Amino acid sequence: MLTFNDNKAGMSGLDKEKITKVIEENTSASYSEFSKKQQSRIEEKVLEIKNRMTTATKEERQGAEHLMKNLEIKLESQRDLSRDCVCIDMDAYFAAVEMRDDPKLRTVPMAVGSAAMLSTSNYLARRFGVRAGMPGFISKKLCPNLTLVPGNYTKYSKISRQFSEIFAEYDGDVGMMSLDEAYIDLTDYVAARTEKRILKRHRYGGDCPCWLPRVPDSESSESLDSEESECPKCSKTRKIYYDDVEFGIGREEIVREIRFRVEQKTGLTCSAGIAANFMLAKICSDFNKPNGQYVLDNDREKILEFLRDLPIRKVGGIGRVSEAHLQSMDIRTVGDMLQKTSLFPLCFSPLTQESFLRTALGLPGRPSSSDPRRKSISVERTFQPTADFKILLLEHSEICRMLEEDIRKSGVTGGKTITLKLKLSSFDVLTRSLTPSEVVTTLEDIQKFSLELLEKERGKEIRLLGVRLSQLVFEEEKKSKTIQDFWNDAKLKIPNSAEDVTSSPDDVIEMETRKCPICGDDVETGRLLEILNRHVDECILKMSQEDVETPDLICISVEKTEKKISKNLNFSKNSNLAPTKKRKIQERNRMGTTKKVATIDSFWKKKN
Repeated sequence: MLTFNDNKAGMSGLDKEKITKVIEENTSASYSEFSKKQQSRIEEKVLEIKNRMTTATKEERQGAEHLMKNLEIKLESQRDLSRDCVCIDMDAYFAAVEMRDDPKLRTVPMAVGSAAMLSTSNYLARRFGVRAGMPGFISKKLCPNLTLVPGNYTKYSKISRQFSEIFAEYDGDVGMMSLDEAYIDLTDYVAARTEKRILKRHRYGGDCPCWLPRVPDSESSESLDSEESECPKCSKTRKIYYDDVEFGIGREEIVREIRFRVEQKTGLTCSAGIAANFMLAKICSDFNKPNGQYVLDNDREKILEFLRDLPIRKVGGIGRVSEAHLQSMDIRTVGDMLQKTSLFPLCFSPLTQESFLRTALGLPGRPSSSDPRRKSISVERTFQPTADFKILLLEHSEICRMLEEDIRKSGVTGGKTITLKLKLSSFDVLTRSLTPSEVVTTLEDIQKFSLELLEKERGKEIRLLGVRLSQLVFEEEKKSKTIQDFWNDAKLKIPNSAEDVTSSPDDVIEMETRKCPICGDDVETGRLLEILNRHVDECILKMSQEDVETPDLICISVEKTEKKISKNLNFSKNSNLAPTKKRKIQERNRMGTTKKVATIDSFWKKKN
């Protein structure tokens, strides 16, 4: 059975054995079977790793060590200590929103979700081992007094937009990795900030408990400016206290200012990590929760010292499977990883080798030259297992709507691949993908293509449904122009009337005339030969409709065509030509493509 993971903020020091026992006793037979299969696969890989380390020759070990040393030198040369990267993570976000809106939930253990699955839990519930991703009925066994609140994702999305607007003021390219997590590059803003900043602060008190943030009981409010009013929610007396807060010019002060503004606007707290890259900033954001921040200096030695005793499970991207693989090599901290990098080539793929080495060195997970933007956008929902297709259609419709909403606010116009994710009642996970001929951009496209995949799984009992859009196309990417696009652009530059010329003379191109070789008329072309070509095409089309003999092609020299055809007719002399290619050439010859092709000049002589 897989053990309980207590690496979530607010869960340190729990009795893991006791919690694991409760989970095991209340786990369904289907999940127990799935868990055993998964654990069996992990154990097989662990045995493979141990066997590989045992049987590796001296030459193989030396080669692996040489390979990793060279890679380390290369990666170290790319280390960038000039950035001010910040990861901001809202504290127990869904639960915090519900507690803000219902004061009775602030003093009790509570979680957002259902009996099937929890989305998050507050810090009081985490002391009992209740955490996100846990079935609600099991969390009730761990914490009988737990209050479950249904999720309201429309509300969470609306509030997320409020604080993401604040983040965008400090970094126009802020990355919202989810509703409650943001990655902000403050480098340019910190460099431009030269003066302190004073902001107004408001906090609440009085008999009314509805509004946040509150003035702490330990702080005297007598010296603060205040005003009283009746709360529109509970009708009790509400006091609002006002004062000023000063923020300095360094990155720590700016992050403190950001967190202050989020709380003032939403009544919610967030935590932050500050470091030289986003991988380290993400780790740091978990170090001073809730409502705090942690700074890691942009210094190589201090970074390695920080990572030396860090448990590997604290690193983003290292889950229970990778953890088991590394532990089989006696690696339990990031410092251990750095000491044993020479073992990586013996046991892992090149991609995994570099990923683990980057982690050990405290470097970002991908090369700086690669595209830093997100690779996909997805939404998934867990529910009671069902094979009722009507219920699945309702869930599918809501998931597609949420995905389309996320796409619109992420600076993405669409994606090239749509993927359907299903978790069956047996807990086995299926993924089905489709890449249409055109980019998926609208809600109708998302629904149509993902439903096409879902239809093929009709009859299966499903407990989780998700839709993902990948190979994303971003708004700033320019669409490649077609010939039609160029023609349309040209038409827009040509005035339609004398009035147009008078109204905007600067936008009109100088008009020139050229004689059409077909009809002899003068054509006003300006400097655009495309206009003459279009006129010629129209003349040829008109003549063909009047049964006038026309050439097969225009503007191709006779000599070049005859040379090409001659080469095709002699294909039998070339034994290297594939049979398929020979058949295609024969077919073209039968269709009359070896006919002599005239030029405009020869056609004009014939016409006269």
